[in-house]
Amino acid sequence: MTLCRSKPEPDSPKQTTGFREQVSNPFVLSARPPGSVGAGEMSGLGKLAFASLWLLVFAIPWEDAITISGFGTCTRVIGMVGGVLGVLAIIERGRIRRPAAGHVIMILFVILAAVSNLWSLYPEGTLAQTLTYIQLLTMVWLIWELCPRARDQMRLMQAYALGTFVSGIDTVYLFLSHQDSVYQRYAGAGLDANDLGLMMALSIPISYYLLIQNKGWMVWVYRLQLILAGTTIVLTASRGAALASIVALAVVPLTHARLTGRQSVAALLTFALLLSAVLLFAPASSWERLSTMPNELEKGTLTGRTVIWKAGWEIFRAHPFVGIGANAFRVIVSRLLAEPIRLDQTDVPPAPPAHNTFLSVLVEQGVIGLSLFCALLGVLVLSLRAMRRFPRRLWMVCLGVWIVGVSSLTWEMRKPTWFLFGLVLAQCGTVVQERPGAESSPRPRHSSAATSARNLAVGMPYSRSAVPNR
Repeated sequence: MTLCRSKPEPDSPKQTTGFREQVSNPFVLSARPPGSVGAGEMSGLGKLAFASLWLLVFAIPWEDAITISGFGTCTRVIGMVGGVLGVLAIIERGRIRRPAAGHVIMILFVILAAVSNLWSLYPEGTLAQTLTYIQLLTMVWLIWELCPRARDQMRLMQAYALGTFVSGIDTVYLFLSHQDSVYQRYAGAGLDANDLGLMMALSIPISYYLLIQNKGWMVWVYRLQLILAGTTIVLTASRGAALASIVALAVVPLTHARLTGRQSVAALLTFALLLSAVLLFAPASSWERLSTMPNELEKGTLTGRTVIWKAGWEIFRAHPFVGIGANAFRVIVSRLLAEPIRLDQTDVPPAPPAHNTFLSVLVEQGVIGLSLFCALLGVLVLSLRAMRRFPRRLWMVCLGVWIVGVSSLTWEMRKPTWFLFGLVLAQCGTVVQERPGAESSPRPRHSSAATSARNLAVGMPYSRSAVPNR
């Protein structure tokens, strides 16, 4: 039997509204069903909470520029204010969104870090990192609760891209004034050169996406950001960031088929300006350091990283299942490296970090912690299947940039990591929940399992009506 669906009227208001909304919103697959998440406007308190969240994301790329003595960076103050306002806004709204599977895994990961204080070889550091994880988890939760709409999520992307102007311009200023952060390497806003380089690499696909989706004078803002990002990466002379930026540029060929002729020409012009700026500003010392990458990968120690990795592996072999406790890597590995530690030293780290996020998680939280961390990445990738092709490829590139970058950095407790994960979960949840009939329309028998798994990954409630009657 063939089931026929009646053809809708071309002038139907419902169809016209859905088409306009789909064109103006790249994340939404069709018109928003009544009563879905994000259907209503924010209250005044909600807008104030979102403004605080926007300011927090804006400050992430230059968080170390302003430090309050005895308290921390400026982002901590903004985060505390945003957290309080966010909780009040959610209480005023009277409901909480059902968390996605990724949020559950994040919660379990933070709980494991907190419990590791029981066997930690550095309890003070474990307690401090647990508090940091709780703050980061709060940021992810606020993104989920305050940004259910695609336009709000895009505003957070804009906040991150605009925030890179602060650290990028400061880096160029330091270069022009000959104030290197490390020997012939430049990094503004008080950031480490490698950290700043990866932050800029992550901004490349984000700004490129915003460039394609916007019109008018904002297009030139994102073009300038791309030029500044490339210039900053070269000035930092970070080899890891250079590799990550190569992955970031993959967003162009992967999304080229989606572009119009005018957009293709504009993208080509933008990257021509980017290349020109890099060749103009990059000093010879940066090119010399970047040119050592093949030799370091083949014969070198990656500036001592392989020595640290071998020491970390020895520690893991002694504590394989639950690890040595969160934030204990620096202290314990320094003993194997025969480097004296001074816990009262606040200006300089007592020992080198892991320089590899996955190794850091493995050593500090064992096989259990690494399994949770990898499961989170798997859920993020699985949840991308619900998105349309263009944004799906954008976030696949962003995750690829992150994986390449953190292979030489310790970023499991850094804000850009949790912001990226939280934003991916929020956007995937929006797409699925705004799909018409996502919770009630019938599905073919052969695809019900896959649909249920995808909905679970992005926090969609399971519905019996999604499975045909037997």
